[in-house]
Amino acid sequence: MTVASLSHAWCKLRVVGAIVTRKILIIEDEPEIQAILSMSLQHAGGFDVILANDGIEGIEMALDQSPDLILLDVLMPKLDGYATCRRIKQNERISNIPVIFLTAKTDPHEVDRAMRAGASGYVAKPFDPLKLAGQIARIADGGANVARQSFRRHRRGAH
Repeated sequence: MTVASLSHAWCKLRVVGAIVTRKILIIEDEPEIQAILSMSLQHAGGFDVILANDGIEGIEMALDQSPDLILLDVLMPKLDGYATCRRIKQNERISNIPVIFLTAKTDPHEVDRAMRAGASGYVAKPFDPLKLAGQIARIADGGANVARQSFRRHRRGAH
C-alpha cells in the first residue's frame, strides 16, 4: 500500500519510518482541554499534535508547521475562533488546511457563523475523548453536511 493510496482529500500524509502520521494543530486556550484533546488525538487517533494557546499563535504555528488539520476553539484571548478561521482562509499558504471548530457555543446561529468563516465542520463540547478522532475523520471526509448532522444529534441528546 502506498502513501498515495492512503491519502484523503482532507489530509496530507507524511511517512515517518514505516508509520504514516497526520499532524493536527489544536488552537485552544484552556490547558485542561488541551491535555484531554492531546491525549485523545495522540492515543486514539494516532495524530501528531501541535498546541497553540490563542488565534494569533495558532496562525503562526499553522504557517510554520503546516498541519493537516486545525481544531479550533471559539472563545479565546487576543483573537477569537471566527476571526482566526477567516485569517487562515485568507492566507494562501494555509487556506487549504481544513478547520474544525470545537466549542460549547452550540446555538445554530453560531454553527452557521463558523461555517461562513470557512470551517469544514463543528464539534460540540462536551465531547467524548474516545470518539473524538473518529468524529474529526468523519467531518473531514464528509464535509459540512456530516458536521451539521452530528451537531443536530448532539442537540437532541442522541450521541
